Amino acid sequence: MKRGFPAPELEGELKNEQLKSSCMFRSYLKTAWRNVVKNKLYASVNILGLAAGLAGFIIILLYLNYELSYDSWDPSLKRVYKIGEQRGNDILEQTPNPLAAFLKQTLPEVETATAMQPAGEFEVLLSAGDRKIFQQYGVGADSNFLKVFPYPLIAGDAATALKKPNAIIISTELATKLFGSYTDAIGKVIKIHNQLENEITGVFARPKSPSHFNAQFVYRSPYEKIDMQWSNASVQTYVKTFKPVDLTAFEEQVNSVYYNERLKKDKQSFEDYRKTGHLDGLFADAVKDIHNFPKHGKSNFPTVSILLLLAVLLLLAGAINFSNLSIASSMRRAKEIGVRKVLGSGRKQISVQVIAEIALQCLISLCLACIMVIIILPYFKSAFDISFDFVDSVSITSVLPQIIFCILVVILISGIYPAIFLSRYNTIKVLKGNYSTGRRGVLLRNALIVIQFIVAAFFITSTLVIKKQMHYMQTRDKGFSGEQVMRLQTVQQVREAGFEAARNELLSIPGVEYVSKTTNVPGDAFVDTTTMVFKHAGKEYRLSSVKVSDDYFKTLGIALVKGRLFNGSYADENTRSAIINESAMRKLGLNDPVGETITFPWCDSFPVQIVGVVNDFSLSGFEHHINPSVFTVNNKACVSQGGGAILLKLNSKNLAATIAAVEARWKNIDPDFPIRYTFLDDNFQKLFVSYKRLQLIINFFAITAILITLTGLFALTTYVVNNRVKEIGIRKVLGASIHEIHSLISKEFMQLVLLAVLIATPLGWVAADKWLQHFAYKTSLGWGIFLNAAIIVLLIALATMSIQIIKAAMANPVGALRSE
Repeated sequence: MKRGFPAPELEGELKNEQLKSSCMFRSYLKTAWRNVVKNKLYASVNILGLAAGLAGFIIILLYLNYELSYDSWDPSLKRVYKIGEQRGNDILEQTPNPLAAFLKQTLPEVETATAMQPAGEFEVLLSAGDRKIFQQYGVGADSNFLKVFPYPLIAGDAATALKKPNAIIISTELATKLFGSYTDAIGKVIKIHNQLENEITGVFARPKSPSHFNAQFVYRSPYEKIDMQWSNASVQTYVKTFKPVDLTAFEEQVNSVYYNERLKKDKQSFEDYRKTGHLDGLFADAVKDIHNFPKHGKSNFPTVSILLLLAVLLLLAGAINFSNLSIASSMRRAKEIGVRKVLGSGRKQISVQVIAEIALQCLISLCLACIMVIIILPYFKSAFDISFDFVDSVSITSVLPQIIFCILVVILISGIYPAIFLSRYNTIKVLKGNYSTGRRGVLLRNALIVIQFIVAAFFITSTLVIKKQMHYMQTRDKGFSGEQVMRLQTVQQVREAGFEAARNELLSIPGVEYVSKTTNVPGDAFVDTTTMVFKHAGKEYRLSSVKVSDDYFKTLGIALVKGRLFNGSYADENTRSAIINESAMRKLGLNDPVGETITFPWCDSFPVQIVGVVNDFSLSGFEHHINPSVFTVNNKACVSQGGGAILLKLNSKNLAATIAAVEARWKNIDPDFPIRYTFLDDNFQKLFVSYKRLQLIINFFAITAILITLTGLFALTTYVVNNRVKEIGIRKVLGASIHEIHSLISKEFMQLVLLAVLIATPLGWVAADKWLQHFAYKTSLGWGIFLNAAIIVLLIALATMSIQIIKAAMANPVGALRSE
């Protein structure tokens, strides 16, 4: 025999073992399939219940991966950081315009930097020839934009595309919309708001994975040099480093340089400046973390985490239900297991057989779940307003192993208990008709029932809490009336120099009661929450500044608390009068502020007298506290503010005719700017969209979890009743009533359900309280919610059990006793 090669007889034994293993595997699969076909009802309920749980879990898993894929479309984005500014307690996205160039020049780690102004969902009027469209996701940027955000150019040269002072690059989608094809776009001219003429120098493909900001077009502003002043903070600043940096150390370095060059007023060091409690300075966010883990501001990740937790609970409920249903159906196979043991099958072989059968059903469930996902996914994308191709944005290579891992866990959770349960049958007892597995088996089964009902009770509680908070937000007094208030989008020229002419034109329309303007529109997706340092009685107070016109408060029906409203006086029109809200009155510490004076920043020599106080009213939903605000007319103080919209209060029984008249008159006001309007009530309702989505999907999960739990309880009740058929028959012969039999059998299960409710209630309370902390204005967590959830769980559990128990109790006892 040669060294290193097995003997021929060993080779034969090895082949025989492999053949034997292969035959056994095929035998397991055949037996598993036959049992699935034989027990169609239990198998169908099993498979469909688990498929529903898997489908919900896979959709949320895809969504989680989608959320975590933000800003991963180019490797260099790992070196990009967004710089924000903190002034006192205010967090500002907008930074001084020269900051990007300053950081590039002073920090050796910085490779390049860019300053830009994303418009977000604000619709900008674009004109190309005779074609005019309103387009979202415009970005004003400097020439370094493509060096920081390397959008792939389909046409044009990335190195020079934004060099021209009037350059604009557009997406392939926008090019097709304006010109029919992106191939003919280069060199064409686009007008922005019928004013700025920009030459198309590049066409880019939008990233396949999502980004924390979207861009359909990027243009150079003609006001770039004029606005390059430290007093002008109207841009967002991004820097790209030569290599990834430690964020804490980098932020410290940025702040040190910024303090020494811009904030330092005496010889105080940066360390001493911080020790004295000053918070002013800069902070940095890694671009890849902005969407999910920003240092300040709103994140969508808590919502995704909640959905993932609920999806895991739903999957757990499905797996437990699968296990319990397998046990319930196993009684029919008890004698089969006993015969197998007599014929020599060991516990290991029986366990493998059971797990193989459960694995087969799990794989069928997975296939059905994938079909459900394909059907549900378009509705999910629509509900969550996901515009990207959902699956293409998520790497299948990363999601597929996650799904495989989860299905293996489900097989283990679903299969271990039934495998142990069946393999532990006592052969002699089974063949005599005794299927009891002892106290341990009952305890494990009961524990699984309790876990299932904890999940069901948790879902029901979550549904009731979200419903109550949604009702609270939609019915709570906003402090103003948005009914029949039209929001008109206009260019700055119409809102400023042309406002009086536009106001008079619109007021001549029957049904138009008031016309006003404001820089902060209630219900807008973006509301300026920044503050200014006003002075009163020698002290500084941070308050929001809002520019309005005389009839603003009348337009929105905002109540006057003290003093007077604006009346067109000389002081009002020249920004020497102000109206504040109740929050500002409290912050100033004044019981009667009428007649008191405040001053704008850097304008101590121009006092502004408070002439009135209005009630607090919400601008942006109920997640945020109402800002202490100062309302003034016109930009004749030292601080100039723009933006916002014109508001029309309509008082018309024939609303359609009034709107048509407004559309017709608009051509006289701004013939080059097509009318664009919405209604404040509708805009305010859109602020609740994310919570409506959460409510929708939790309702779906709750219904699914309850159905899964109830099918499991129904199957286990059937199992218990079938085990006690003879006992029920004897009790009926001895005179027991249906009610007594029902109480006897249901008592054990109702105790388990009650235990689940008692455990789920404090868990639900903690989870609900934590969720409600995201709201500045929220509903109360009364005991009624949890009592209602407990009653619902107990009633549906009782109803489910009663079906089988009453059926067995009403059966003729002769049939049950005759087989003895």
